[in-house]
This record gives sequence, C-alpha cells and structure tokens, in this order.
Amino acid sequence: MSSLKVAFHGGAREVTGSCHRLSSSRGQVLLDCGMVQGGPERHDRNRRPFPFSPPELGAVLLSHAHIDHSGRLPLLVGRGYGGPVWATEPTAELCRIMLADAGRIQEEDAAWKIKRLRKQHRDTSWVRPLYTEEEALAAAEKIRGVPFHQEVSLGDLGTCLFHKAGHILGAAIVEVRLWVSGEIRRILFSGDLGIHDARLMGSPEPVEAPDYLLMEATYGDRLRPAEGDLTEHLRIIVQRTADRGGKVIVPAFAVGRTQEVMARLNDLVESGRLRGVPVFVDSPMAAEAIQVFKRHADGYSDEAQRLLREGDEPLAFPGLRVVSSREESMALNELEGPAVILSASGMCTAGRIKHHLRHNLADPRNTILFVGYQARNTLGRLIQDGVSPVRIFGEWHPVKAEVVSLESFSAHADQQELLAWYRSLGGVRRGTFVVHGEEAACLTLAEHLRREAREPVFVPHLDEEYELS
Repeated sequence: MSSLKVAFHGGAREVTGSCHRLSSSRGQVLLDCGMVQGGPERHDRNRRPFPFSPPELGAVLLSHAHIDHSGRLPLLVGRGYGGPVWATEPTAELCRIMLADAGRIQEEDAAWKIKRLRKQHRDTSWVRPLYTEEEALAAAEKIRGVPFHQEVSLGDLGTCLFHKAGHILGAAIVEVRLWVSGEIRRILFSGDLGIHDARLMGSPEPVEAPDYLLMEATYGDRLRPAEGDLTEHLRIIVQRTADRGGKVIVPAFAVGRTQEVMARLNDLVESGRLRGVPVFVDSPMAAEAIQVFKRHADGYSDEAQRLLREGDEPLAFPGLRVVSSREESMALNELEGPAVILSASGMCTAGRIKHHLRHNLADPRNTILFVGYQARNTLGRLIQDGVSPVRIFGEWHPVKAEVVSLESFSAHADQQELLAWYRSLGGVRRGTFVVHGEEAACLTLAEHLRREAREPVFVPHLDEEYELS
C-alpha cells in the first residue's frame, strides 16, 4: 500500500521559513522554500543543508513571493534541484524581482561586514553572502507562472492548482491532488491568508473541503484592534509628526504593505485631507513591484477596481516620489522638514530601512510607524516592544522617536477571519496541521479548531514528519 507523508522543515511553531514536504512512493513535492528571518541563529539556519535531497524533489509549489516563503529557492537550486517551481503569474513576476533584491542585499551585507571587520583588523576570509544576485536570478528562471484555477500537471505525482488568498498580489491557497493507492488525496495549503477589508487586495476565496489542511496561524491568537477608519488614523499620525517637523519612517514589505499604505495615502492626498507632506518610497524592489501591480490590477479588491475604472490610479498621486538609486536614498538622510519614507524590509531585518532607522531613531520629532507583523527577535519587534538602545550595523542607537503600530494594516487574517475561512471549507476530512505562527498563536488557533473540527488537529514541531494515509 502506498503511503503519503508530510514533513515540516520551516514555519513550524514560528512565523518565517515556510517549507513543507509532501512525499509518497511516486515522489516528493515541496510547498514553499522560505528564508528564516529574525533571531541571531537565522544565519546558521539559512545555511544549513536541507534535511532532504533537493534533486529528488519532483516539484516546488510557491504560495506567494514574500522572502519568508521563497527566499531559499536559490540555495535549493544551488544544491541540485533542477525541476519546475510553480506559482501564479503575479508571484512569478514578483519573485524575479524579490529574489534578485535578496541576492543584492546578501552581497551588500557581506561587503558591509567585511568593511567593518577590516577596520577592526579582524579576519574576513569566512564572510560569504548566503547567495548572490546572479544565483538568485538563475533560481528565478525555474519559476513558471500559471493563472489562478488552472490545473497544473505534476507528472506521476498528480496535479495542483492555485486559489486566491488575498494577502498580497498573486498570493495563493495551494491545492495539491496526489495519487495514493489508486485514489486522489487533496491537500490544501493555505499559504498566508489576507484580510477582508484591505484597501487594495481582494479577500481569500472559499475552497472545497480537502482531505488534509496545512493552515497558517500568524494571527491565530489575536484579533485586530477595532481601530475605526484606518485611513484617518494614518492621516492623524502623519499630520502629528509633520506638525513637529519630523519624518514618519514606515518599515514595510516592498510587496504588499507598501502598496496598501500608498493606496491610503493616495486617498488622503487626492481628497485634500493631507497636504504639503512629500511621500518617498525608497526601494528599488518596490519601484519594480508597483509596475507588476499595475499589470495585474485584476487582483485588486472590487472597490480598487471600481476606482480604477473611474480614472483614479491608487498607486500614483501628487507628492509621491519613488526612489531607486543609492544616492537618492542617502540624500533622504539629509532631508529637512516633514516627510513620509516607506522602505523595506518590513521587519527591519535587512535593506535600506536599517539606514533610515539608524539616522532617525534618536530624533523625538520623528515617528516609526509599523504597519505589518514583526516576528520575534527581529529588529522591528525589538523597537516595537520598547527596547532601547538597539543595535544596527554593529552600533547602538537610542530609540527616542515615537513608535506607533497600526495592526489593522497587517496583510494577515486575524483569528476571527482565519476561523471564518476554515468554516467556509465545510470541514476537513482527515486532518489539519497548524503552521506559520509563533508557538502560542499556533496552539491557540489549534484549540479553537478542535472545538469545531471533526478531524484531528496537529501543531507540528520543526522537521517532524506525519504519516497521512
């Protein structure tokens, strides 16, 4: 009798590093291949060998483009994986941008570390980037984009297709149909589920009840606060900071949160509710991603599509400047007067945002505005939790700026929305696995699911494997 197994190699009782492997006598499928973000051990964990043989995989299926779901693809390819990587069309386009950017960041961070060590007359021979931009682009060539709801053949293994998850452009709920003992087993991987009232993106789609479910739990232990009019809250924060002559520094993922904040700033500027405050999007990746969003506006919410038909482009407004070059980015550090600066990465783990924080954290006129989830041990989480000083590029910086979080900006469904989506499935036949959440969030969501689920609910540990058939 043929067996079906699932193993959890990342995103198990943690939020980052999504990576789950399905295996049967017919072969193996990998769901996501994400980078671990946050914590001092992340460098070692990202460099470790995979606990499986990459050349033996039959396919890789990506739920979406965020680096904690796609960022180790270059390592997978570099260690022998030669098959296809399937994703939606927007995800394929965004991954080419995001993986290249991740490679550049790895090279820049390695160069910065070498420079700092040489100043200290220390050995630099051991410093290597996790992977290079060239290696990232080679991996991106493996990604094949397909439309939502189009069945994809996985050869002898079975088939797969992608349903809309909301969250960010191209994000998918992955449905895998595998042959096991002459029967089809349907495994559903939620990926990251979006929210129901986003300004730019649509809501997650309902899907037919699967045999097995892998379900995310990022906000599995919390409800988003009832913050009322989120756009008005944004206006108040920007105006309050501008009135004292400060800058609003917004750490935001270049794909997803940046565009959502832009759409709401667009509403404020074009309605006249916010005047005289320039907005800078400081991210080469965000600049490219904006063009992908514009090409795939069919993924927008109904409201955003209606406004587009009426001639209102939500990602373009007076006072907006998209910054690409390093020189323009550095010039923002000398900028006087009020401004809004959106820069990546969203958890402050890498990229230009670390430079903006380094230059602006100590000024009490400024505001650091968090608009997305901050994973444990990331720089963003430390600042959000009130830690001061914080270490950036090997130096300590006091946090004197105002720190504000607008959790309603998060692209992740909260506990209530997760449970509502689960109920929309109409039940899961054989078993549910709760993943991609910190341990408390996973355990809490699992308890809620057990109260209404007919099937077993599991919270796997890292590298734990389960027999499914």
